Amino acid sequence: MRPTLYLAVPLLLVAGTLRGQQTFKAGWKTYTAGSIIHEYIYNYTHADSVRLSLADSIITYIATDSSVTMTEAVRGRDNNVYKTINYFSPKRQLLKTEDYKDGNLLEANEWRYDDKNRKICHIRTNALNSNVYKKTYDYSADKKTGESVTSECSYFNGKIEFYTKMYYDKEGQKIKEVRMNDNNKDVIHVENYTYGENGKVKERSVYFPEFKITKKFDEPAGNVPSKCYGIKPVGTAERVHPASKVPYITRVIARNKAMLQDPGCREFEYTFTNNVNCVITIATTKVNNGRTVRYRFKEKV
Repeated sequence: MRPTLYLAVPLLLVAGTLRGQQTFKAGWKTYTAGSIIHEYIYNYTHADSVRLSLADSIITYIATDSSVTMTEAVRGRDNNVYKTINYFSPKRQLLKTEDYKDGNLLEANEWRYDDKNRKICHIRTNALNSNVYKKTYDYSADKKTGESVTSECSYFNGKIEFYTKMYYDKEGQKIKEVRMNDNNKDVIHVENYTYGENGKVKERSVYFPEFKITKKFDEPAGNVPSKCYGIKPVGTAERVHPASKVPYITRVIARNKAMLQDPGCREFEYTFTNNVNCVITIATTKVNNGRTVRYRFKEKV
């Protein structure tokens, strides 16, 4: 079967106002926005006082029937505008995405599902060089262990590259992965996963049959105590609005100073929410142990 190709045709992706309603254009159609999500990502330091520096700003338009979303992002000092359009089925399954830079298509992704809502195909097309990557999926179960098995076949420009079998326990955690070459027989490697108390991978053990050796890789995130992750109330009664976001975020950080500076949490991710329209996620990064704040505010239109 020949995979679907997308033509790199520049489309005008704009947002505007029509008769008092917020609208946005995706592809060749104009949609009415039912809600808008404003998102701002800051880098921050916390010594004697909180200092925030804006890294990215993102705005997402959601169609009134939730069938289409369009995200528009400005990344730091980059003057380019990046846009992503998502198309959903009536069951809220992601069917297709298109990524643009200044109106030029960069990449398209397409997914297909079976009657049990399981993903059976993923096609990724690079619009710049026309390379097409495709993966198909089959599902089975091991009656003896109760494990579920997902079989993946990976293609590059129509030619099979490799096969992969992924094993999941009864709780849905991935416990093993077996990579085979394009004949679906010779094993390239076998990877096993061990999890920490927080549910994240603690160790990866990889066996290479060709060399008959096993290599182990520690994953620091799996050793972080579960207390270093969680969802918390915002804990401040001030009215939430994008215009007052910086002082609002600063107060949330200040009120949770002890938790955010806990020496037992070298990595952490906390989500603060008012359960209505505001979410603030504060987390460490893997680069120089930095810290970021992601502020999301949902606006009904």
